[in-house]
Amino acid sequence: MVQVVHLMSAPCCRRLHGCLTAVADWMSANRLQLNPNKTEFMWLISPWSQHRLPTSGPLIGSNVVSPSATVRDLGVFIDQDLAMKTHVQQTASRCFATLRQLRSIRHCIPTSDFHSLVSALVLSRLDYCNSLLIDLPLTHIQHL
Repeated sequence: MVQVVHLMSAPCCRRLHGCLTAVADWMSANRLQLNPNKTEFMWLISPWSQHRLPTSGPLIGSNVVSPSATVRDLGVFIDQDLAMKTHVQQTASRCFATLRQLRSIRHCIPTSDFHSLVSALVLSRLDYCNSLLIDLPLTHIQHL
């Protein structure tokens, strides 16, 4: 059973408690268990309203889930301000790591095969969920 014990009079916290309870009940009915160690959440709220937020997160079982500034869902990193900066940094970092590994074998395989590897391992990572990057600042796009 999921419990939220702080600021339950606030409308957002009541709704959060209701959602967590519904998820936990559905999972229990389907023989699943909510893992509080892998559960993340973030507050998406304007900067001038953040002072009204609770200082701690909800309880799942006996564990308090602390709010995160960045969460990951299906391989996409979402920032609290929805700027996608973390996602861009992580994607670029992983692409460069893959390119460094590929560089060590570039002389051992034919050029056409090397191009295929770059397309499969690097370009596919850049293309993954790229529709989320629409209207990002040019500095983020250039980083990719």
